[in-house]
Amino acid sequence: MTTEPYTPDAARWDAFVAWGRLFFEWADFEDAERNYKLELGAALEAARQAFVAKTPNWPDLVEQAVGHPRNNLTGGGNWRLQSHFIRLLKDDPQLITKALDSVWAKADTPDRDRVRGFVEAVAPGNLGTAESMASFLLMAFDAEQQPFYRARPFNAAYKMTGYPGPRPNDPRDRRYEHAVEFLDEFMRQAADRDLDLRDRLDAQSLVWCVTTDNYKAKEWPAGVGEVLAKYRESGGDPGLDETAREDEPPPDGPDWPELAARLSWEPGHLDEIVTDLEDKRQMVFYGPPGTGKTFVAKAIAEEYARAGGGSEIVQFHPSYSYEDFVEGYRPTLDGDQAGFRLMEGPLKRIAADAAANPDAKFVLVIDELNRGNVAKVFGELYFLLEYRNEAMTLQYSDEPFKLPPNLLFICTMNTADRSIALVDAALRRRFWFHGFFPDEAPIDGLLRRWLAENQPGAEWVADLVDRANEHLGDRDAAIGPSYFMGDAKLDDERVRRIWRRAVRPYVEEQCYGEEEKLRSLEYDRLLAELNAGEPLPAEAPTSTEPGAGEEAAADGDDAS
Repeated sequence: MTTEPYTPDAARWDAFVAWGRLFFEWADFEDAERNYKLELGAALEAARQAFVAKTPNWPDLVEQAVGHPRNNLTGGGNWRLQSHFIRLLKDDPQLITKALDSVWAKADTPDRDRVRGFVEAVAPGNLGTAESMASFLLMAFDAEQQPFYRARPFNAAYKMTGYPGPRPNDPRDRRYEHAVEFLDEFMRQAADRDLDLRDRLDAQSLVWCVTTDNYKAKEWPAGVGEVLAKYRESGGDPGLDETAREDEPPPDGPDWPELAARLSWEPGHLDEIVTDLEDKRQMVFYGPPGTGKTFVAKAIAEEYARAGGGSEIVQFHPSYSYEDFVEGYRPTLDGDQAGFRLMEGPLKRIAADAAANPDAKFVLVIDELNRGNVAKVFGELYFLLEYRNEAMTLQYSDEPFKLPPNLLFICTMNTADRSIALVDAALRRRFWFHGFFPDEAPIDGLLRRWLAENQPGAEWVADLVDRANEHLGDRDAAIGPSYFMGDAKLDDERVRRIWRRAVRPYVEEQCYGEEEKLRSLEYDRLLAELNAGEPLPAEAPTSTEPGAGEEAAADGDDAS
């Protein structure tokens, strides 16, 4: 045990165990944090047995176990311990043999001695975090009780709980032993708070979950993730425990009025869309670019997720296939053996989540629907979308599958690329369509409302866009408001740059070969038309502003 007397800080342990409980009761905890480590332990044990028996293929089995595709312990992110070890295995087999002898050869050797022997054999100069690699190899004996050790998460856990950390001059093997002692203390503190952890593997997994930045279950409401982030940043402030989280309970349902206000939509339009969506359960948002189709679809999906449901977004493109979307065989590498494995696509994954949570709404957003071969990608979905209560056997898994009633679909479609009239009748019958056009509510007047609220004095930009759309004369190819709804201040320079870099290339494509129409859409000509009607605000640009013509000409904007 620790050499210094230790008095547990009850408040800090209350908070740490409360967050650990939240992860431990997470439905995906077993798959996300435990099962793969047991799988790694089994692979390491097979390699250990081959090494002890000195079978000729033991180096291959060691490399396969350490380089296992699910090994994110020594190989995750930018931490290259895994690759360094494999390099030593190939370049200096005698050194690795000596190191493995230290950690694997004698079953009755204390763990701390095994770690020390491994560290001394490889030397920190060859493997800087050798104690972590030694702890990984110890999983060959008992992955449930001989945990993987890495300094950063344990140091964070010591701070969060008030548990004394190792002394600065402690050797590496002692640091590992100290971490094991902490896990045992964690299990005792958890048991005192009615959280029964099965073994050190559970405890080690929860240390990772609680201390790892940005790690949370995707189905948790946003408020929980925000409080957890603050708890981590604070180093374990006991004031941010489960009680604090109870002050922000999951909402009873989506807050559509608040979302409408954030979208700068007039009241009633969002309610209509949501009512239609929940009635039909599949909807297409269609219209020209820049009208907010994807933004609104994501916002609706995220509002359902915030209220306890879930969401996912995919984007169709010409190479997107049924195998990507529903299910299909994907190439895999198990050690040095290449093969194929049946993998579920986003449709089946979110359908499973929705079926497991029937009281919540789940939304799959399909962006750019008309850029893919819809009939080919959807496959059996054409039938399942229309007959939600019936199942159909899928072509790869050969098992019945049906869409749960609480799974909603929102698709977006760009009418500048393809008219809605060209969508096949089967798809049109299964979806309801909602247009996003600058001359129709809720997009009509949106830019002006947003400018008045966020950039007062810049309402002249809405006049500019309206005048341009009059000249375009094609609602399917109109200029949407999103080009100008950013954080940067809209002055003459900014608007001119947006027009030159984003709007102008778009209208050139829509008006190819129509030179007169293109000239009517020049930035300065549009401003001159507006000025001829009535004076613009003092801060607004004019067509005779010094330097405006020179800048446009220098950038090749002179379309005449």
